[in-house]
Amino acid sequence: MRFNQRHNPIGNLKAETWMNMYLSDNAPIRVSSKGIFYSNYCEDLLEVDAFAKEISVSLSRDGLFHLLPEALFVDENLLRDPKRKHKPFTPEKERILNFFVPFDSEYFQVTLGLDRVVQDLESDLVDTLLKSLYDIDVQAIQNPEIKKALPLLLQASEIRGDYVLIGRLMAAITGYRTEIEQVYRSFPDASGVEYEMAVARAVFYIPSLTNKEYSAHYDELGEFVQFVAEWFFPVEQAYEYAIKEMGRPFVLDGTLTLDYNTYL
Repeated sequence: MRFNQRHNPIGNLKAETWMNMYLSDNAPIRVSSKGIFYSNYCEDLLEVDAFAKEISVSLSRDGLFHLLPEALFVDENLLRDPKRKHKPFTPEKERILNFFVPFDSEYFQVTLGLDRVVQDLESDLVDTLLKSLYDIDVQAIQNPEIKKALPLLLQASEIRGDYVLIGRLMAAITGYRTEIEQVYRSFPDASGVEYEMAVARAVFYIPSLTNKEYSAHYDELGEFVQFVAEWFFPVEQAYEYAIKEMGRPFVLDGTLTLDYNTYL
């Protein structure tokens, strides 16, 4: 099972940070360190297999084996011989790497615990700042998307009005492709004369929802959009939101869903 998919992106996160975010159980962890050669080309966390009782983690880091002199394990004279190929050493190297797995795994468990402590301290600090600056009780917030977005309030002045950035942040928080577009809507004034006004429209692309799932998502995302508009949209900016279908292949004589209210 690879966890570097769209909904749980690994990105540039440290392996300990990623695992504390997405894996909450305390199953034993088996660590395989591939060496820092890979770190220039890959993320810190290469792969996670969480199907078995033991979580297998592959890292682009040096393990204990990589930090020790190579001459401890291989005859230097053989290494200097240009006629010898490296292939004969592969099985022996695999056995040596397996020998050091328990030590690398134990060290990773320690760093994982330390990272969890740091995250808890940072979370407490953010909660305190939000309470003192905005009078927001984080524990009282029930909407999961709003709860994830709360730390962004500390950077609200730099985010406000940047619809491209806001759309990316909303996509990262919800896990769905999100776009914010400008549309024009007609509104009547006090005398009944209609006028056009620009409206910021947030569109979430979520495939294959049932009617019940659509209603649940629409209500939950409505609260989230209202929060985002209040704190990150320009003052008095009108807004709306919609959930659209995407990603389903066209089938001849089948129903083509443009959005959840329009069909062909």
